[in-house]
Amino acid sequence: MTRVLTRLAPLAQIPPLTTHRRDLFILLIAFAVTRLFVVVIGVLSMTYLPSTQGEEYTHLLDGGPALDMWYRWDAGFYATIAIEGYDWVNEQQPTGDMAFFPLYPGLIHLVSGLTPTGCALSPYLSTCATLGGLLVSNVALFAATVVLFDLVRRRFDRATAWRAALLLLVSPISIFLSGVYTESLFLLLSLLTFWLIVRRWFLVAIAVAMLACLTRSVGVALYPALLYIAWQSPPQQRILRILLAQIPLLIFVGYILGAGLYVGDPFAYFGAYEQVWGRTAGNPIEAFTIYFSGAEVALFGWHPAWLDLILTLIYLALAALVWRKDRAWGLFTVFALLIPIASGTLSAMPRYGAVIFPLYIVLALYARQIWSALVIYGASLGLMLLTISRFVTWKWIA
Repeated sequence: MTRVLTRLAPLAQIPPLTTHRRDLFILLIAFAVTRLFVVVIGVLSMTYLPSTQGEEYTHLLDGGPALDMWYRWDAGFYATIAIEGYDWVNEQQPTGDMAFFPLYPGLIHLVSGLTPTGCALSPYLSTCATLGGLLVSNVALFAATVVLFDLVRRRFDRATAWRAALLLLVSPISIFLSGVYTESLFLLLSLLTFWLIVRRWFLVAIAVAMLACLTRSVGVALYPALLYIAWQSPPQQRILRILLAQIPLLIFVGYILGAGLYVGDPFAYFGAYEQVWGRTAGNPIEAFTIYFSGAEVALFGWHPAWLDLILTLIYLALAALVWRKDRAWGLFTVFALLIPIASGTLSAMPRYGAVIFPLYIVLALYARQIWSALVIYGASLGLMLLTISRFVTWKWIA
């Protein structure tokens, strides 16, 4: 027992970042400029583009368009959970909000200072929760940018690190990374998991992976990578690390089954996922064949959409390149793509894929030449403009 504790003790210390202050300052400037750009495009889109109208398309009651643009779609779910708690907990029966994992809304509740009567920021609880969500997401996004920069600089070089960081900041899903969504928090936690492993802090990496599994269901995609890394460890550490690698998976399974048992159905989570998003596990082939079945397919928007298929195929091709660069990154990337595909629909795949950090690294490696950089950054900016304009006008693009 003493020997085990001796091995674990140094693993509980978190190593410092080694990124220079000048790099941090420039990253902060780039972050601020790109976030301002997102807000400006969002406000202009709300002002000059037609927006979907209806009782179900709600808006914040204060804060103006620069704040209201973020209160769309899933943001309402997370804000409601942060304010009122889960319906499945309050009602003790299966509800649609079981599909949303607890870490992100819990953080929103914590930083918003929410009380039953309001908060100091606004008399409206939905505004308080939205502001809290924006704070959590943008702090997580900036931290993720710094960690990505440091990880790539160590593995490759500073130029590649800058390209990867800038690609993240002009990501097609920037509206989700900065909005009241789990994308940036999950991105940070998955990045930290691998960054800590590189620094030989396996136990802390396991703890961070546990948090990732409580943020998004695709957090379980970290498990194969952790298991592979544990297996590749020195013989004297291998068994202990393999055992530790089981913890995030057990946390994930425990949360799903625990919530299910609380409402009287161990598999209630999967029913809720189908209820909210129409996703049924176990039919991945149909996700692709539906595009050639004669069903109506849009270019982008509500599923099925050609953009979902095109970007999914691009992600899978990039996953193959990631696999060649790093097996652990490749395992994470492949499973992070296969898990949503296994639901039988490619709806929201642009968003699910664009939060997988190794894809940015591979793109950065292939953006060395001017022509390739123009293509990659140009495509990313174009999709970013499309995503922002459709998101804020309630026309949705995932």
